[in-house]
Amino acid sequence: MLALPISENQILQLISQLDLAALEKVRKAIVKKEIYFKRFQKAPINNIVQDFKNEGYTDGFLADLEEGLKKSRIYQK
Repeated sequence: MLALPISENQILQLISQLDLAALEKVRKAIVKKEIYFKRFQKAPINNIVQDFKNEGYTDGFLADLEEGLKKSRIYQK
């Protein structure tokens, strides 16, 4: 599978060039695959840190990782 970096604006620009029939196919595909229902499932921070600890990362790195996660937008919600 080939992955290309593409921005939201680029996606919208491409979609805006579709005719109505193609646009309807895209809409149906999004609904069928339930893409809009998929959300990031955040794990507890201590689980993430423990996973890194199990891989042998240093205590300093683990402390920085935990602090960074606590400050991250996803964990502020």
